[in-house]
Amino acid sequence: MKKILIIEDETIISFSYQLQLERMGFEVIGTARSSEEAEEHMRRDRPDLIIMDIYLKGPKTGLELAQEIHAKDPIPILFLTASTKADVIEAIRGLKDAHYLPKPINSDNLEDMLQRFARA
Repeated sequence: MKKILIIEDETIISFSYQLQLERMGFEVIGTARSSEEAEEHMRRDRPDLIIMDIYLKGPKTGLELAQEIHAKDPIPILFLTASTKADVIEAIRGLKDAHYLPKPINSDNLEDMLQRFARA
């Protein structure tokens, strides 16, 4: 079973993702609302997958945090974002082991993407 860390600054959205993931059989090892909370989780536990928003509370964006994470450990990251900006999408595509799904999230698309990560 894959261990997932959710990094999302909106508590209700984070909770919704957590419920969806647990219903799909994944283990959510934690949630973080900011880059600082995410870094704390990363020090304690190593997730198999990170689900993250682009825009976070705190000094770093999701893209900046992803770059820092990948510099230390190539943990796959799935961005769930409402952003349709071409530069944001290109930045995600430029990261190794990073993918994205546009918000609002379709449960079937999320499960398909997670199954791909689970097989990897």
